[in-house]
Amino acid sequence: MSRSRTRALTVTAAALATVFALPAPAAHAQQFVPCSANSLRSAINLANAIPGPAVLFLSSGCTYTLTAADNPGNGLPVVTSDISVLGSGATIRRQSAADFRILKVQGPGGRLTLNNLTIRDGRDVSGGEGGGGIAAFGGSTVTLNSVEVTRNFSGTAGAGGGVISFGTLNLRNSNVSYNISTNNGGGVHSIGTTNISNTTITGNTARDDGGGMDVRGSLTLTGSRVTDNAARLTAGGINAFELTGTVTDTLIRGNTTGGSDGGGLYHRTSTLTLERTTIFANRALDSNAQGGGVYNSPDATLTLRNGSVTHNFSGTAPGGIFNDGGTVNLAATPVTDNQPTNCSPNPIPGCTN
Repeated sequence: MSRSRTRALTVTAAALATVFALPAPAAHAQQFVPCSANSLRSAINLANAIPGPAVLFLSSGCTYTLTAADNPGNGLPVVTSDISVLGSGATIRRQSAADFRILKVQGPGGRLTLNNLTIRDGRDVSGGEGGGGIAAFGGSTVTLNSVEVTRNFSGTAGAGGGVISFGTLNLRNSNVSYNISTNNGGGVHSIGTTNISNTTITGNTARDDGGGMDVRGSLTLTGSRVTDNAARLTAGGINAFELTGTVTDTLIRGNTTGGSDGGGLYHRTSTLTLERTTIFANRALDSNAQGGGVYNSPDATLTLRNGSVTHNFSGTAPGGIFNDGGTVNLAATPVTDNQPTNCSPNPIPGCTN
């Protein structure tokens, strides 16, 4: 590489570090990655070996095609250090008869930030770890900025068709779509700290609970869309279990559960506040299912402010909010035009049939 080319890369790294709030890497930790899967593997291995943060520049618009696993179950080397990837519109995809996910991050040292790229067609079917596209374990941190996670699959009872995280997961300006899980969390399964903003989670499917998301721990969901996801059992849209969190300026629409309650939101053993959030046209299709919009468990506290719960459906009343003995607080949130009724027999002040 020429001297002028090296200088250009250094300037770009500094500029992008400012835009994405990345740590400023040492010059030797910056790598331009040619458009080949082997080059990407070598770059991750080198970044893992270098103390401190590293930045990988992918080739603009390149598709890094993984035809074989790098290590058991993973298409790329396991991330064990602090790595930021600047994608420039690149795609990392599996195209192989063999089954493996795309990326695994392992804590406590693993810290992965992806920017402006696509992760697709990963398949985790061995060991039941989950995370068809990205799996993060051991208290690691994964941050996705302007990333599309699409058409990934987790099998053998593995959760998180798109992403599974046991640590901190940050999704910003991203799209999680058309992923499938044979367990919980068709799009996302996160246990720990989950921060999601300006992100669309759509078209995902779970065999069990949480077609769009299965979230536990803490949740901050802002300015996002959870739409047209499906679960075979409960929570077509969001399965909120044992968490504390807030959902703000978000649309929960068109999600479906086939076997039980909570077409849009299944809220269990949790404390959750929804602010300026719309729960619209979700469905719980089984003839005995309740809470097409929302199911609230006996040990859960749910507060809805300045939003709406409308045009949801369930096989058995109510179609709007089924409160199974917990606490539901409504403030300036109409619950209307749900079928067959709006509210459960357990009192929900401000909700009428």
